[in-house]
Amino acid sequence: MEKISQTFGTTRVLKEVDLDVSPGEVHALVGQNGAGKSTLMKILGGLYPDHKGLIEIDGHPAQLANPRAALKHGIGMIYQELSLIPTMSVAENILLGIEPGKGSYSRRGILAAAKRVVERVPMLSGLPLNVPAGELSTGLQQRVEIAKALARDARVLVMDEPTARLSGPERDDLRDLIRELSANDISIIYISHFLEEIFEYCSALTVLRNGSVVGRGRTSDFTIGSLTRTMLGAELAAEEFDPAHTGRPPATGIPVIELTGVSGPRIADVDLSIRKGEIIGLAGLVGSGRTRLAKTLTGAESMTAGTFYMDGVLKTVANPRQALKMGIVMLPENRKTEGLIGIASARENMILNALDRGLTRFGLVRSKAVLAESRKQFAELEIRPNTPSLPAARFSGGNQQKILLARALLAKPRVLIIDQPTAGVDVGTKAQIHGLIRQVASEGTAVLVVTDDLDEMLALADNVLVLKSGRVVSRHDRRGLDRKRLVDAISGEDSASSAPLTSV
Repeated sequence: MEKISQTFGTTRVLKEVDLDVSPGEVHALVGQNGAGKSTLMKILGGLYPDHKGLIEIDGHPAQLANPRAALKHGIGMIYQELSLIPTMSVAENILLGIEPGKGSYSRRGILAAAKRVVERVPMLSGLPLNVPAGELSTGLQQRVEIAKALARDARVLVMDEPTARLSGPERDDLRDLIRELSANDISIIYISHFLEEIFEYCSALTVLRNGSVVGRGRTSDFTIGSLTRTMLGAELAAEEFDPAHTGRPPATGIPVIELTGVSGPRIADVDLSIRKGEIIGLAGLVGSGRTRLAKTLTGAESMTAGTFYMDGVLKTVANPRQALKMGIVMLPENRKTEGLIGIASARENMILNALDRGLTRFGLVRSKAVLAESRKQFAELEIRPNTPSLPAARFSGGNQQKILLARALLAKPRVLIIDQPTAGVDVGTKAQIHGLIRQVASEGTAVLVVTDDLDEMLALADNVLVLKSGRVVSRHDRRGLDRKRLVDAISGEDSASSAPLTSV
């Protein structure tokens, strides 16, 4: 791929990106959220044919006008969300759309053809071809996806976060399978936020940041620290940031929430406390466990060990509904898939968490109260267009984020958890959201912020916890933290030990 550029509207998301992958190479594509990785791979998969730049396969220009064209050129895409038909057998899924025979459907022929496909790679040969795909584990379903691509003669496999949903043994199996595919001259483009996997699985890598290539080479030329710095930005001057809230007195009193030794999916032995009016930042690379920890606080992820106290009382948070009743509200990372109901109006989205906060009577929605509150939120948050009845999907990204903030504020939270508070919003909206977060904290709400934006972290947080591989590896008082030290802490190269914090 040479000088690939892609623009959506007025936003340029890729800027003359080059990517070279050799036969049998396992090549990592690395970068933070929004770096352009998925867009680049969707171009390779034929989803965005209107790009600029040249794609060559085996030295010849290739026009990838759609996914079918990409498949004909040997490009197979394996997404994190698998696309199997659960009620069909493994063999039927592998051959779906390319069944052998003419004019008749032969289960025996499909089974024989699928067997020939999986026998090409020994680690696939154990797939139970007659079993419905929905009965398989996630790891085995992923193997079926790989077999589907091989049945279509794919010579390049794009794997997007392939281990995100796998157990430890399944990840080991995938690693061995990747090595086997590589030995058969099948190239792998591997996207993962788990940097340890990059160094274990991949021989070469390309790093994207803000739509541009900022690093490339052999994996052996990098360390986890140097790769982290490349991803986050090399211009790490030891600047001191002086956010407007620096003069706020330290939070005191009994913690609103206190976790001790909490473990769960991809988090382990986490201690965390947050007091009334305090803003705690969770820092780390994507995949470090920040979002998992945040979801554990809301009951969306299950605690497998540890204790959860609220106001000094031992609690159990079984699900998000129970967390909401306790006053714990979360703005999710992905507002479109986890936050908003796009076809519902902005007004209807706003009141979802607040129906038992004065907006209903005897089980019926108080229409006048809802109208008044939605108009108030639209005015105070400056949501545009000023049309609460408009479907939420019709608003810009920044205004959608404000709608979610309005939903959280109407729920009158005691603890507000915000994952990527300003992702994809303009500078003006970003400043507005920062002001709202500080205002909420000054009014006594405990706030937990997860963000990839280091400047945002430094501007908002009173204290910062750094996570890696699901564990808290360091804790920092904001007053002793600058951008360089924060990056060093995230990369594991913080030379100075962090003083223990009674407020964290």
